[in-house]
Amino acid sequence: MSQVPAGVDEHALNEAARSALLDALIALQGHRDALTIVGAQAVYLRTQGSSIRSAAYTSDGDISIDPAVLGGNPRLEAAMQEAGFSRRGNQPGLWERPQPVGTLIVPVEVDLLVPHQLAPEPNSRRRTALPPHDEWATMKVSGLEVAAVDRSLMTVTSLTADDARSFDAYVAGPAALLVAKAIKLDERIRGADKRPDRLSNKDAGDVYRIMTTVPADDVRRVFASLSDDPRVGETARHGLDLLRSLFGAPGTRGTELAVQALAGDVPATRIRALAPAYVASLS
Repeated sequence: MSQVPAGVDEHALNEAARSALLDALIALQGHRDALTIVGAQAVYLRTQGSSIRSAAYTSDGDISIDPAVLGGNPRLEAAMQEAGFSRRGNQPGLWERPQPVGTLIVPVEVDLLVPHQLAPEPNSRRRTALPPHDEWATMKVSGLEVAAVDRSLMTVTSLTADDARSFDAYVAGPAALLVAKAIKLDERIRGADKRPDRLSNKDAGDVYRIMTTVPADDVRRVFASLSDDPRVGETARHGLDLLRSLFGAPGTRGTELAVQALAGDVPATRIRALAPAYVASLS
């Protein structure tokens, strides 16, 4: 969720973000079955074979938490604090820790998120009542529901040669990531008049990265299996509808944002052809 600070090298920040994510996963390992890596970290783990030359980078880490699986020990807030994280300002679920990035000390964020429709109280409040955990330890977010079902274990490693750590963690699958990105893009596009700073073409670029790496037939089969799932089916169907509206034609808004994100790397004509064809194959 955080932006790249001015003067900070993206590559070094990406390495620091992976290090922080590993530290959080290790601190919360008692809850491993309830945790799923989502967001850009998950996209890049799922698309390591991508031919896109643009650097895959992110400045933070996102972890989705399934309340139905979450236990009581360790307390989320205690585990994060013991790992050196503190909550950012007055925001629930946003945890940060100062880390050296090049010659600077930069706050690197790891966010603990609860899918809105899976929360015990799916109201408009962003903090979540998950006793015995502090209600400020997590933030409710829409669009992550599908990751509670479409996920699998992957080995997450450090990105630096001097850090040999690895951790087996659940990572959101491609269908879950496409749903989450589509819902996020739709929300940011609709709110762009008031908050243009929140709309990033990078999210659309990540959608295209998935499209060029994961076969459409594989994603279509997952969507078919998710459609009637009692917990996440509604979100999966909504996300697929948004993918059609955002990327279903050469000139739709999502396609245009992907063209902007990958300008100078991927020809616009290729994006305008592939994205609609991929989306059409998901039905």
